[in-house]
Amino acid sequence: MVDNDDLLALESRMGRFNVFDALNIARAEVRHSNFLAFILDPGESHGQGSLFLRAILMDLLKLAQPHLRPLSPIEIDGTELRGVEVRREWKHIDLLITCREPAFVVAVENKVDSHEHSNQLARYRSIVLEQFPSAPTMFIFLSPGAEPPSDGAWVHYGYADIHRVLTRVRAAYENSIGDDVLVFLDHYLSLIGARFMDDSKIDELCRRIYKNHRRALQLIFERAGSPSAGILGEVEALLHEEGRWHVFHRAARYIDFVPQNWLAWLPHLASEPVDDPRYWIGLRLEVEEGSLDFYAEVGRMKDLELRRRIIEALLTNGAALGFERKGNAPIRDKFTRVTSREHLLRWNDDDEPDVDVIRRAAKKRLDRLHAELSGVRALVLPLIELGNQGTP
Repeated sequence: MVDNDDLLALESRMGRFNVFDALNIARAEVRHSNFLAFILDPGESHGQGSLFLRAILMDLLKLAQPHLRPLSPIEIDGTELRGVEVRREWKHIDLLITCREPAFVVAVENKVDSHEHSNQLARYRSIVLEQFPSAPTMFIFLSPGAEPPSDGAWVHYGYADIHRVLTRVRAAYENSIGDDVLVFLDHYLSLIGARFMDDSKIDELCRRIYKNHRRALQLIFERAGSPSAGILGEVEALLHEEGRWHVFHRAARYIDFVPQNWLAWLPHLASEPVDDPRYWIGLRLEVEEGSLDFYAEVGRMKDLELRRRIIEALLTNGAALGFERKGNAPIRDKFTRVTSREHLLRWNDDDEPDVDVIRRAAKKRLDRLHAELSGVRALVLPLIELGNQGTP
């Protein structure tokens, strides 16, 4: 692998100095919350007043369903925000933003490398509603992934959304933002872009390096490598070796795939820019906090009503199809899980599983999954055909 062009290109993209990496806070949840509190507080030393707060709020209000908005985007656009206070860890809530005029309260629960526990979201919502009974409220569940909040009153917001909005603000106001703040902002955008978002160029470089140097990389993974990369590498190899699965997408922590025979009938319904327009539904194997997990998800589709009918059908008939989901999380416009998260394998950080254990756990679930999924086509196709009949 010495002087390998792909490896050198990858090192060039990932090896740039970043102050957040240097301080070892890339995935430190508290530090991310501290940065967001700084950038969103109009009174902080960045000198931009409510510029960043207004941009994030406008985006949140546009993305949220109408009944979850404390006010409309029009009420924020062009309005001076008076009496804003940004609190950290108020009653254990990561961020609490209060505004006197126009009146609103926004609670933010930030999850970087952890999951909800002890009914957190419902408890925090009750606390806010009790303390601010007359204020319009909004509840934000911030995370790098697409995992929906357990409480339907919370709006999911991703680090990709933070990146998109702050990048737009930086470009629009570059000449008025101080140089020191620009550098600070650039380092943060670079951090979340590299750590929390998919990068197609990096993904392609990694795939080529793994393909050409698989044996060497497996040895590295076994001795000193990333557990998620090594484990997902084995899972992806198993999917390809079996020949009955088609991989839609491989990211840093997960693989999305479907049965190979689905490609013959899956219609082109995906609404977001993806390599394959059939990639509106996917089965996912994901490495998360010492476990290999499985779940299935329906992504964005052009026809939201058809999407809703498909999801409802999968949930109603889930037990017989391998799409069983516990709880009553709402159907969301972007990504909706149609199964609960299922832990296939667990390990301690200092005791990672060997290759055989990984493959056995994945294969056991894949074998059962392939048999369960045989009825999905008969369930979904009539709904699609019915939708086509109603399309002029």
